[in-house]
Amino acid sequence: MNLIKIRTVKGDIEKKNLGWCHCHDHIFLADGPSAQINSALRLDDYKKSESEVFLFKKAGGNSFIDCQPGFFGRMAKSLVRVSKKTKINIVAVTGFHKLEFLEDKTLFENAAIDKLSQHFIDEIEKGMFEKEERLNNKAGVIKCAQAAGLDWKCKAYLKLFDAVANCAKETIAPVIVHLDTDADAIGLVEFFINKGIEPKKLILCHLDRAKYDFGYHEEVASTGAYLEYDTINRLKYHSNKKEIELIDHMIEAGYKNNILLGMDTTNKRLKSYGADFGQDYILTDFKYQMMKQGIDEKTINIIMKDNAAEALAF
Repeated sequence: MNLIKIRTVKGDIEKKNLGWCHCHDHIFLADGPSAQINSALRLDDYKKSESEVFLFKKAGGNSFIDCQPGFFGRMAKSLVRVSKKTKINIVAVTGFHKLEFLEDKTLFENAAIDKLSQHFIDEIEKGMFEKEERLNNKAGVIKCAQAAGLDWKCKAYLKLFDAVANCAKETIAPVIVHLDTDADAIGLVEFFINKGIEPKKLILCHLDRAKYDFGYHEEVASTGAYLEYDTINRLKYHSNKKEIELIDHMIEAGYKNNILLGMDTTNKRLKSYGADFGQDYILTDFKYQMMKQGIDEKTINIIMKDNAAEALAF
């Protein structure tokens, strides 16, 4: 099957129209369990978030994935509204995040795999839910998450991974995977392969901080999966210099076509919410740090445009 479309909240677009794309961001996140755990995970001021998207656009950005699934703080109506206002392509996600962020545990814990699978499929093919309301606007990616300290094969999570795999097989939509510290990325890739999902349909996020190990990253990339790096200006993990060293190593190792980048933003990482940098940071600053370290602009565009278009198409 030819991969010809990317599904945004405003409708399907051709790959050539995706442009500069961040493959893991958050521009809206409702007040709820996630914000109660970490106050930085609250992005529910429409005007501030809209201003941030305009900053991204002014810097040359065209598209991004908002990685918050339904029942975990997704604000689908706001995503549609800001996409229409700014003309920025936004890809929304269905699926699940870490269960500690779930708004109503009974929704997922009591549901059978088939019911969960159908819910995810419907959000891709029919439209997302905002509370009890079905929207005409569809999700374009399926999210899943491995939580730190928990075996992803445990009963609570394996059911959800099974449902995501069923949805991916039915819709051929890409799967984006949140990875916590010391995640079993290889095991998850093997799980999806055994379910009939091609590795090139997998976007593995945060491995740059979950397991900063060049050899391991090469092993993961050799499966054909995408590695999405977003520990950019997140200095509590490591410096931008170390981030660029990892990116450069993977390029030199022959995996430039497996790399994606994003900002994984919080309210502590957005200018419009009071931070000293924002969603435009890769375009206005980090891009030039990479170029200064010898990563040419052509390669950066392959990562930010060509790779993103291939990863999101189905």
